[in-house]
Amino acid sequence: MKTPKSWLAGKLSEPCACKSGQSYRDCCYRCECVYFVVSVFAALTLFGAHELPELLIALPVLLLAALAAKLHYDRKRRSLQKHEDVV
Repeated sequence: MKTPKSWLAGKLSEPCACKSGQSYRDCCYRCECVYFVVSVFAALTLFGAHELPELLIALPVLLLAALAAKLHYDRKRRSLQKHEDVV
């Protein structure tokens, strides 16, 4: 039976599922971490806003988090396209 540490080390060194030819650590790992952090931040912000004024303050914060995730996704997609053009 694998320990969690050995499983994670194996997972990070596997080829990425997006077929970029890179290891998972060098390709999609950071992207998935960013999406996870943005999702947790958005959930905590929404659960913390109990009344309308708090929600109105939280709305721009959530929009900025969504924009950050979108920019990161676009950057990742452009780098994958550039990699496909080279190969």
